[in-house]
Amino acid sequence: MRRFAIAALLFMPIAAFFVPAARATPDHARDTAQPCIACHLDPGGGELNVTGFSFKAGGYRWPVVPVSPLLPLGKTVRAVIGFLHVTAAFFWFGTILYVHIILRPRYAEKGLPPAEVRLGAVSMAVVGLSGLCLTLGRVNGWHTFVDGRWGVLLGVKISIYLVMIGTAFFVVKVVGPKLRKGLLDAEHPSDGVFAPEVLSAFDGNEERPAFIAYSGKVYDVSNLFRWKGGKHFRHQAGMDLTSALAKAPHGAEKLAGLPVPGAYDETRKPPKTVSQKAFYFMAYMNLTLVFVVLLVIAFWRWWA
Repeated sequence: MRRFAIAALLFMPIAAFFVPAARATPDHARDTAQPCIACHLDPGGGELNVTGFSFKAGGYRWPVVPVSPLLPLGKTVRAVIGFLHVTAAFFWFGTILYVHIILRPRYAEKGLPPAEVRLGAVSMAVVGLSGLCLTLGRVNGWHTFVDGRWGVLLGVKISIYLVMIGTAFFVVKVVGPKLRKGLLDAEHPSDGVFAPEVLSAFDGNEERPAFIAYSGKVYDVSNLFRWKGGKHFRHQAGMDLTSALAKAPHGAEKLAGLPVPGAYDETRKPPKTVSQKAFYFMAYMNLTLVFVVLLVIAFWRWWA
């Protein structure tokens, strides 16, 4: 929870972008030859009245065609739903920014932290449900999304939301379990040098080859009876057994004549798995989409 508190302090200004703007636009008054009070509750602008809302939802066309929203919401109800929408979006986007800028995605490449997954799932659900209510309270049909810039930007924002929850679902349900396994496929490195994680995939289980490392070399013990199933007494294949062999009742002569698939380098970092690559791609794609959403909201406010 301490990390989330830090994220809240760092990204609180984001919430300001989600507050809908409602102010008089002189261009509209000039184009329609109407005073500000025609579309606003106050002579100087501010909250829209029924005519102003119809003018906005109808693509800023005059004369106004009355618009009846699909889900009429009272002012108080709309304010409460809007508060939930902004708060959930703040936690969702704040967590994404905090993870990418401060923690960096590599902290989750071996498994998604359950706390972040739960917070993200709840935030996305609240954003979706509250956003649906607010949208139905502002539109009266599909034409709203193509009749004006306000509706087009709303449609873009909804589309980005759907993409983000789709990638989040894929990461949690498909990529996440594979990250937790943390195993590479049993494939020989192209340069013949095995990293510890690469060697660990050659454990002799499920018909995989059984390799062990000794003094900087990798030996194939798959065909040895005493290494059947990838185990030799309490030793497991896929590991560096240099120190263990020094304590064994026999010496390195037992390795003579065995195939040597390559060398072993305990300091080498392994290549990223397909799951890790997919995780990084989707993580940075979602980070980009966060900034795209903020940009859309900024234009939305400008044209409100």
